[in-house]
Amino acid sequence: MDASCRVRFLPLGGLGEIGMNCFALEQEGRVLVVDCGACFPDDDVGVDLIVPDFSWLLERESLIDGVFITHGHEDHIGALPHLVRSLKRPVPIYAPAHACALIAGRFAEQGIDHDCLHLVEVGQRYTVGAFEVEPIHVAHSIIDATALAIFTSAGVILHTADFNLDSEQPAGSPTDSQRLMEIGDEGVRLLLSDSTNIDAERREFTEGDVARELARLVSEAKQRVIIGMFSSNAHRMKALGEAARASGRYLCFLGRSLSRQHQVAQSLGALGFPSDLLRPPEALSELDRERVLVIAGGSQGEGPSALRRLSQGTHSDLEIAEGDTVILSARVIPGNEKAVFTMLGDFTRLGANVITRRECPAVHTSGHASRSELSQMIDWVRPAGFIPVHGTLHHLRKHAQLAREKGISDIAVVENGTSVEIDGSGRLTAGVAFSHGIVRLAWGYEVMSSRVRRRRGEMARRGVVFVSVVVDSQRNLKGAVCLTVLGVPGVDDDEGALSVVQSAVKTGLHKNREVRMTTLEDAIRRAVRAAIQEMCGARPLVEVHVSKSEV
Repeated sequence: MDASCRVRFLPLGGLGEIGMNCFALEQEGRVLVVDCGACFPDDDVGVDLIVPDFSWLLERESLIDGVFITHGHEDHIGALPHLVRSLKRPVPIYAPAHACALIAGRFAEQGIDHDCLHLVEVGQRYTVGAFEVEPIHVAHSIIDATALAIFTSAGVILHTADFNLDSEQPAGSPTDSQRLMEIGDEGVRLLLSDSTNIDAERREFTEGDVARELARLVSEAKQRVIIGMFSSNAHRMKALGEAARASGRYLCFLGRSLSRQHQVAQSLGALGFPSDLLRPPEALSELDRERVLVIAGGSQGEGPSALRRLSQGTHSDLEIAEGDTVILSARVIPGNEKAVFTMLGDFTRLGANVITRRECPAVHTSGHASRSELSQMIDWVRPAGFIPVHGTLHHLRKHAQLAREKGISDIAVVENGTSVEIDGSGRLTAGVAFSHGIVRLAWGYEVMSSRVRRRRGEMARRGVVFVSVVVDSQRNLKGAVCLTVLGVPGVDDDEGALSVVQSAVKTGLHKNREVRMTTLEDAIRRAVRAAIQEMCGARPLVEVHVSKSEV
């Protein structure tokens, strides 16, 4: 293969998993990064965000021509602050208007210079070092979503990104089928296509159907209406604004992410809300219940979210009352079932009328293409080669099977960390591995090492005991034993148990007065752990500090 025509596809995230979408293209020794997403942890040990391991990129920092963003969902932009901070030089970031505004806000919050941001428009072709990129309108559950036609030495690589073929997009643009077919006519060497919703045979509802169903439910409700939804769905925001106006209700947003998304969409002219429609959260208590429509973030039952706090009766601005209507206009993401069903049960106990997709299927529709829509994309583009992206291995393989049924034989199914070589005439060649993985970020974007995460998990499972004593030169105890017990059942706040632990500290100290200080700390640790295990069976972490008095 001619080295000048060699292009490599390198998936860093999103292949073999849902979320954290990010890949690189390499040609002529230069690198283009497409999307830079994050995902959220499935445990609660202080990890705030999970991002790709960018080691491969950082080793080639001087070769990176730019980062091109398809749209503003967290699984496509959430890792940008971490990548930018990790790089030693500024790299240009190209993004459509909505994503650009979200990124700029995120950078400003974290004190990151956002001069590197470049606004892109569909229909324009952008030169990014060794690459040329053209964004193309696609429909999705967020506005300003784009596919990318990437012009390389091996031919055109068309990346659909997240898309669907829903023709009713209240706040945005439908998929530009005409331009996609034109690019297909010109010849597409490789199609990278979203696999997330391959298991759904066809689209049951449009965003227009959802808008009409929500408008009906709002108009029929006798008291307050609270709607939980994904915060980035401006289509639904606009539809609910129109529903509020038609039913004579005021509209209020609850939740930081939701409010930020509303502000950005409104600033871009995507919503068109009149000035008298919105009310701040603190004004809710003053409004008649039948004139209130609330949109709340936290559709997945997240602990600190507005919707979850409403269900628990702990929200400072609103209290659910008998007869209120709560509508969940979102799907339940796998893994979140328990949290969501618990939240819905709490709303029911408060006397709310709860409506989900089980009762009214048209209250939500997916932002991702179904199997029939994925098939239509292949028909429009007619690619020579195909790589399924965005999904677990199950999704990728099932999408690849669809491509085979459509007559494509040059197919590569790979997961993160396996590159694919592309040329203009030969077949796709997969199998060369490169460094990849995940990085866990704690609050404040600090990297949490495996060791720290393991220790935090141990503290959560076992509890922790802190012991501090002061001894004189003869190792006699000076003063009282300072003891703090956290998260140990049967010991926390139990005066009798705490007294037993204090006695164990004194005994351990007395029996080991002749040993070195570090050995003395170990002896006290063993004595405390044995005493607690005998009392309640627990084996907590025990941290001991022995200091020597100079008096």
